[in-house]
Amino acid sequence: MAKVADRLLSASDPRVVARAAASLGGAAVDQIEDSLPGALAGRRDQVRIYVDAYRALTESVLEVTLRSRPDVAVRAEDGRVVLVAEAKNQGGEAAGRWMVAALEREAMSTPFSGWVGTLGVGRGTAGAVAAAVRAALPGIHPLAPPNGHVPDWELDDGQLVRFSRAVLDELARTEAPLEHIADVLGLTQTELAALFGVRRQAVDQWMARGVPAERQEKLATLGEIADLLSAKLKRERIPGVVRRAAAAYGDRSALAAIAAGDEEHVLAELRDAFDWSAAA
Repeated sequence: MAKVADRLLSASDPRVVARAAASLGGAAVDQIEDSLPGALAGRRDQVRIYVDAYRALTESVLEVTLRSRPDVAVRAEDGRVVLVAEAKNQGGEAAGRWMVAALEREAMSTPFSGWVGTLGVGRGTAGAVAAAVRAALPGIHPLAPPNGHVPDWELDDGQLVRFSRAVLDELARTEAPLEHIADVLGLTQTELAALFGVRRQAVDQWMARGVPAERQEKLATLGEIADLLSAKLKRERIPGVVRRAAAAYGDRSALAAIAAGDEEHVLAELRDAFDWSAAA
């Protein structure tokens, strides 16, 4: 990890830095590569996956940076980034409250950068995130972007605007995705954990630190299920509906089907059911 951190923060070759950042991002990089084309095409479920994966990648790069350079910045107990030099100058904690939000907003422009055009969606995004982190923190050498071409996405102005707005909507969500799902479906922490096949303690950690990239696709599908039910049913009816066994789910409840990994089937059945009721 020390070698990866050194390449991430000290290397001047964009490709070296991008490889280091991509190795830290892991599954988040794959999620970004898989979801971005659909997100640019206007699919809101893919926008949600893209934004959540971008956040996870940013958090991974930032966390390694903070651990490697505690002389520059540290993480406060409440999650804020504290700039050490400013804190000393001001005689107290000087928190970069803007920092994480500013880094995440780069999700709107990164797909159109030379990073992505030159290195591809996954590794290029990882390099762009690393460059943004290095630029945001004092005392770390900034990184020049690679010399190359901008991506050749075939988008018109309307699609670009819709993508940007959708990303902003996701970034502006005041209720965390897990909390939203639990609230709509009426789930306890234990029930929420069961949907993902993990212990409640894992969900507690996800609430504080974010959902791992490898769980983002399921999270996005559950978010769509919650949004669809909220739009079509009275809120107080939803917990009972998702707990009731139905033939469409193999005589299981929607929650049991989701826990078994059949959340895509549940979403498809709900869409069909509501489309039929609207047509009728």
